[in-house]
Amino acid sequence: MTPAQATPARRVALSGVLGALYVVLSLLVAPFAFGPVQFRLGEVLKPLVIKYPIAIPALGIGTAIVNLFSPFIGTLELLFMPLVDMTGGVLCWFIASRVPGKVGTYLASVVYALVISAGVGVVLTVFVGLPYLVAFATVAVSEVILLVVGNAVFVERVWDRRHGRGPA
Repeated sequence: MTPAQATPARRVALSGVLGALYVVLSLLVAPFAFGPVQFRLGEVLKPLVIKYPIAIPALGIGTAIVNLFSPFIGTLELLFMPLVDMTGGVLCWFIASRVPGKVGTYLASVVYALVISAGVGVVLTVFVGLPYLVAFATVAVSEVILLVVGNAVFVERVWDRRHGRGPA
Protein backbone atom coordinates (compact mmCIF):
# COMPACT_ATOMS: atom_id res chain seq x y z
CA MET A 1 0.00 0.00 0.00
CA THR A 2 1.44 3.35 -1.01
CA PRO A 3 0.99 6.49 1.14
CA ALA A 4 -1.64 7.76 -1.29
CA GLN A 5 -3.63 4.52 -0.91
CA ALA A 6 -3.53 4.53 2.91
CA THR A 7 -6.68 5.56 4.71
CA PRO A 8 -6.68 8.99 6.37
CA ALA A 9 -6.66 7.32 9.79
CA ARG A 10 -3.65 5.21 8.83
CA ARG A 11 -1.75 8.25 7.52
CA VAL A 12 -2.45 10.21 10.70
CA ALA A 13 -1.46 7.24 12.87
CA LEU A 14 1.80 6.79 10.96
CA SER A 15 2.48 10.50 11.28
CA GLY A 16 1.96 10.33 15.04
CA VAL A 17 4.20 7.29 15.37
CA LEU A 18 6.99 8.98 13.38
CA GLY A 19 6.70 12.14 15.49
CA ALA A 20 6.79 10.15 18.73
CA LEU A 21 9.67 8.00 17.52
CA TYR A 22 11.57 11.16 16.60
CA VAL A 23 11.17 12.43 20.19
CA VAL A 24 12.24 9.12 21.75
CA LEU A 25 15.28 8.66 19.51
CA SER A 26 16.38 12.27 19.97
CA LEU A 27 16.02 12.24 23.75
CA LEU A 28 17.82 8.90 23.88
CA VAL A 29 21.00 10.83 23.08
CA ALA A 30 19.88 13.99 24.90
CA PRO A 31 23.28 15.15 26.11
CA PHE A 32 24.35 15.31 22.46
CA ALA A 33 21.06 16.66 21.07
CA PHE A 34 21.82 20.30 21.85
CA GLY A 35 24.75 22.63 21.33
CA PRO A 36 27.29 23.44 18.63
CA VAL A 37 28.16 19.82 17.94
CA GLN A 38 24.84 18.06 18.07
CA PHE A 39 23.63 14.62 17.21
CA ARG A 40 19.91 13.82 17.29
CA LEU A 41 19.38 10.22 16.36
CA GLY A 42 15.76 11.00 15.45
CA GLU A 43 16.97 13.00 12.46
CA VAL A 44 17.40 9.74 10.52
CA LEU A 45 13.59 9.56 10.27
CA LYS A 46 13.17 12.92 8.54
CA PRO A 47 13.71 11.73 4.96
CA LEU A 48 10.53 9.67 5.35
CA VAL A 49 8.63 12.88 4.54
CA ILE A 50 9.56 12.03 0.95
CA LYS A 51 7.09 9.12 1.05
CA TYR A 52 4.84 10.38 3.86
CA PRO A 53 4.47 14.18 3.61
CA ILE A 54 1.76 14.03 6.27
CA ALA A 55 4.61 13.43 8.74
CA ILE A 56 5.95 16.96 8.19
CA PRO A 57 3.83 18.60 10.94
CA ALA A 58 4.40 15.63 13.27
CA LEU A 59 8.17 16.02 12.97
CA GLY A 60 7.79 19.76 13.56
CA ILE A 61 5.83 19.05 16.74
CA GLY A 62 8.42 16.43 17.67
CA THR A 63 11.11 19.09 17.30
CA ALA A 64 9.20 21.40 19.66
CA ILE A 65 8.83 18.59 22.21
CA VAL A 66 12.52 17.69 22.10
CA ASN A 67 13.40 21.38 22.38
CA LEU A 68 11.49 21.56 25.68
CA PHE A 69 14.63 19.91 27.07
CA SER A 70 17.00 22.37 25.39
CA PRO A 71 19.27 24.57 27.50
CA PHE A 72 18.27 27.35 25.08
CA ILE A 73 14.53 26.92 25.56
CA GLY A 74 12.51 29.89 24.39
CA THR A 75 10.76 31.28 21.35
CA LEU A 76 13.54 30.30 18.95
CA GLU A 77 13.49 26.68 20.09
CA LEU A 78 9.74 26.27 20.52
CA LEU A 79 8.38 28.25 17.56
CA PHE A 80 11.17 29.14 15.14
CA MET A 81 12.86 25.72 14.97
CA PRO A 82 9.63 23.73 14.44
CA LEU A 83 8.76 26.14 11.60
CA VAL A 84 12.26 25.71 10.16
CA ASP A 85 11.86 21.96 10.44
CA MET A 86 8.50 21.95 8.67
CA THR A 87 9.84 24.27 5.95
CA GLY A 88 12.73 21.88 5.41
CA GLY A 89 10.31 18.97 5.28
CA VAL A 90 8.17 20.66 2.63
CA LEU A 91 11.26 21.49 0.56
CA CYS A 92 12.50 17.91 0.94
CA TRP A 93 9.21 16.47 -0.25
CA PHE A 94 8.94 18.99 -3.08
CA ILE A 95 12.45 18.35 -4.41
CA ALA A 96 12.07 14.56 -4.18
CA SER A 97 8.76 14.74 -6.02
CA ARG A 98 10.29 16.81 -8.84
CA VAL A 99 13.75 15.27 -9.24
CA PRO A 100 13.43 11.61 -10.19
CA GLY A 101 15.18 8.63 -8.64
CA LYS A 102 17.83 8.35 -5.99
CA VAL A 103 19.39 11.66 -7.02
CA GLY A 104 16.16 13.39 -6.07
CA THR A 105 15.83 11.72 -2.68
CA TYR A 106 19.45 12.36 -1.73
CA LEU A 107 19.36 15.96 -2.95
CA ALA A 108 16.13 16.48 -1.02
CA SER A 109 17.64 14.99 2.15
CA VAL A 110 20.74 17.19 1.91
CA VAL A 111 18.61 20.31 1.38
CA TYR A 112 16.50 19.36 4.41
CA ALA A 113 19.69 18.93 6.48
CA LEU A 114 21.01 22.33 5.37
CA VAL A 115 17.72 24.09 6.15
CA ILE A 116 17.75 22.62 9.65
CA SER A 117 21.43 23.58 10.05
CA ALA A 118 20.65 27.14 8.99
CA GLY A 119 17.97 27.41 11.67
CA VAL A 120 20.09 25.83 14.40
CA GLY A 121 22.91 28.18 13.36
CA VAL A 122 20.66 31.12 14.23
CA VAL A 123 19.83 29.64 17.65
CA LEU A 124 23.50 28.96 18.44
CA THR A 125 24.55 32.42 17.28
CA VAL A 126 21.97 34.07 19.52
CA PHE A 127 22.46 31.90 22.62
CA VAL A 128 26.07 30.74 22.46
CA GLY A 129 27.56 33.65 20.55
CA LEU A 130 29.18 31.48 17.89
CA PRO A 131 29.80 33.09 14.52
CA TYR A 132 26.91 32.04 12.30
CA LEU A 133 28.98 30.18 9.70
CA VAL A 134 30.76 28.18 12.40
CA ALA A 135 27.46 27.29 14.07
CA PHE A 136 25.93 26.35 10.72
CA ALA A 137 28.92 24.22 9.68
CA THR A 138 29.22 22.28 12.94
CA VAL A 139 25.56 21.31 12.85
CA ALA A 140 25.52 20.68 9.09
CA VAL A 141 28.09 17.89 9.36
CA SER A 142 25.93 15.72 11.62
CA GLU A 143 22.65 16.73 9.93
CA VAL A 144 23.84 15.81 6.45
CA ILE A 145 25.23 12.48 7.69
CA LEU A 146 22.06 11.60 9.63
CA LEU A 147 19.64 12.55 6.85
CA VAL A 148 21.66 10.83 4.13
CA VAL A 149 21.83 7.68 6.29
CA GLY A 150 18.10 8.01 6.96
CA ASN A 151 17.46 8.29 3.25
CA ALA A 152 19.61 5.24 2.51
CA VAL A 153 18.05 3.10 5.24
CA PHE A 154 14.43 4.22 5.42
CA VAL A 155 13.62 5.59 1.99
CA GLU A 156 15.75 3.44 -0.27
CA ARG A 157 16.08 0.11 1.48
CA VAL A 158 12.99 -0.27 3.65
CA TRP A 159 10.53 1.60 1.44
CA ASP A 160 11.72 0.22 -1.87
CA ARG A 161 12.03 -3.34 -0.55
CA ARG A 162 8.57 -3.19 0.96
CA HIS A 163 7.08 -1.97 -2.31
CA GLY A 164 8.92 -4.36 -4.61
CA ARG A 165 11.62 -1.99 -5.79
CA GLY A 166 15.29 -2.29 -5.09
CA PRO A 167 17.45 -5.04 -3.61
CA ALA A 168 15.84 -7.83 -1.61
